[in-house]
Amino acid sequence: MSHGVVKNSRNGNSAHAAASTREVSESPPPPPDGGWGWMVVIASFMIHIVTDGMTYSFGVFYAEFLTYFNEGKGKTAWIVSILVGVTLSSGPISSSFVNRWGCRAVTIAGALLSAVCVVASAYAENVLTLIFTIGVGAGFGFGLIYLPAIVSVTVWFERYRSLATGIAVCGSGLGTFLFAPITSALISEYGWRGAMAIIGALILNCVPLGLMFRPVPEQRRTPVTEPMLPKSGNSPLKRSQSTENVIRANGKVEENDVARLTLSQPALNKSHEQRKLSKSQSRHGSGIMQRPDVLYQGSLNSLAKFRAASPERVLPKEPKKEPEDRCGWLPCSAESKAALSEMLDLSLLVDPVFVLFSLSNFLTSIGFYIPYVYIVPMSGKMNVPNSAYLISIIGASNLVGRIILGYISDKPWVNRLCAYNVCLTVAGISTALAMACWEFWGLAVYATVFGFTIGAYVGLTSVVLVDLLGLEKLTNAFGLLLLFQGIASLIGPPLAGWLYDVLNSYAPGFYVAGSTIALSGLILFFIPVLEKRNNRSRWIDETDMEQI
Repeated sequence: MSHGVVKNSRNGNSAHAAASTREVSESPPPPPDGGWGWMVVIASFMIHIVTDGMTYSFGVFYAEFLTYFNEGKGKTAWIVSILVGVTLSSGPISSSFVNRWGCRAVTIAGALLSAVCVVASAYAENVLTLIFTIGVGAGFGFGLIYLPAIVSVTVWFERYRSLATGIAVCGSGLGTFLFAPITSALISEYGWRGAMAIIGALILNCVPLGLMFRPVPEQRRTPVTEPMLPKSGNSPLKRSQSTENVIRANGKVEENDVARLTLSQPALNKSHEQRKLSKSQSRHGSGIMQRPDVLYQGSLNSLAKFRAASPERVLPKEPKKEPEDRCGWLPCSAESKAALSEMLDLSLLVDPVFVLFSLSNFLTSIGFYIPYVYIVPMSGKMNVPNSAYLISIIGASNLVGRIILGYISDKPWVNRLCAYNVCLTVAGISTALAMACWEFWGLAVYATVFGFTIGAYVGLTSVVLVDLLGLEKLTNAFGLLLLFQGIASLIGPPLAGWLYDVLNSYAPGFYVAGSTIALSGLILFFIPVLEKRNNRSRWIDETDMEQI
């Protein structure tokens, strides 16, 4: 009798091992962490130079448009405002295209569209035409480029992802540094129309760069048996006091217990994450946007350390809605519908922490582009020479800031939310104080401080979101934030221009930018309070349920 029990137990262990082997073998292979991936990084780096270089240095064109068209500053600012707003807001649409056709095809399509629209802008006869050609047309083209330029890098790297994405997005700062004086020189030599046509031709370079976004080659994973949970004295893992509670009489492990166990067992953590990823892909389709970590720019190896060091946050549970069959003019495939539905899922808005973080992002985006647009005309009015170089200084310091902040954010001893909040607060205060400067070197100091600290807004958003909401919520949160940022970008530059038209001064616009950016950082210091209140309320509810 006892012999039969032992035999059945062994058969159960064998079946469990076979199932574990099958699950791991069906999970996607790990990224190559190198090889052609570094060519993808170079291509993404160059694309950021071109697209962000033109966008962030548009203040040089803006000053020229004010003189040539003699329109109000508020109306003229709609060009760059709509350009940025459409670029960001089209992120969810771009994700559905990436899921359907891949990063390479979407990037090439965006490059062709934006290049044609920018070249066509050289023939514009009024500001309204530029709003449509640059704002809407080039904005949507850049939106198709923006997301693939990030995603194409993250899918190639796991261990070195933080380094790879850091190198890629640094092209933004370098592009700002280079394009401001280049644009100024082109305008001086060929006029704004000739400069616009040349920059449109430069955007065409994104076509061959997009061709370098080769998808990760499929590899046949060698079946590997994952470590079995302890069930007998002869199991590979010795049962300890810390793992006693995860053993069940039926040999099954609850999801929450697995999550706790994987924090102390890295091997289990990796296989567990791969099974979750495999299940997600089988449910939604094979599109890369269904990877929960596809928008995460930090190191995946350090993610478990942060999870272990941070208290578990209880999130309100909402039923997952299935994507509808209606797609309108979007590609109506299962992958596209899943990506669009996940990025625009509004159920996350019930989380007070995400609502507060979204409000912060909205306020930051209102003031973010005002210095880029108005620092050149403002310094020109003050008769400051070489005003275009101030944008270059912002770009250079932004590049350095992203590298340093990205490096320290991967350290377990760094509170990433606190660093993010402090940087935004300093960036806002420095912007409000910029009007106290009246010569080039004073404005250069402001440009350095602003460029360095505002790098946290772009570089740390995804890692802070993961710290607050978890990796599985990143795609949804990032998609909603892109919409909020796009809407807020439509407010800032036109508002600052309208204030100048009414008050004949650039100071109110910089005060608005400084106050909104500083406030966006200050309100985030209340997030730990919200987390404690939310967890305490949840704990009380669960205690009451247990008593009932």
